[in-house]
Amino acid sequence: MGLPIGTVTVAAAGTRVQVVTSGNAVSAVSFRARGTNTGAIYVGDDSVAAGDGYEINPGDELTVRFRELIDLRRFYVDAANNGDKVDYAGVAA
Repeated sequence: MGLPIGTVTVAAAGTRVQVVTSGNAVSAVSFRARGTNTGAIYVGDDSVAAGDGYEINPGDELTVRFRELIDLRRFYVDAANNGDKVDYAGVAA
């Protein structure tokens, strides 16, 4: 299994998007909102919504570390504006 790295585009603000759809167990994951975004990105679980979640402003980054492996499919993102993007990278060990 390769290192999970990618980009998620939130096509419609207020519509959460699952970060990955196939299993990737990670011990840490970083999210970075693109500097070209026009608003915040929100990171959370399957209930995340624009304005409700861990907020990442354009150009900012969030890193989460876990004591044990966690499935990256548990993470979702939403955005304040249509078309905004977030890059992610997971660490498997």
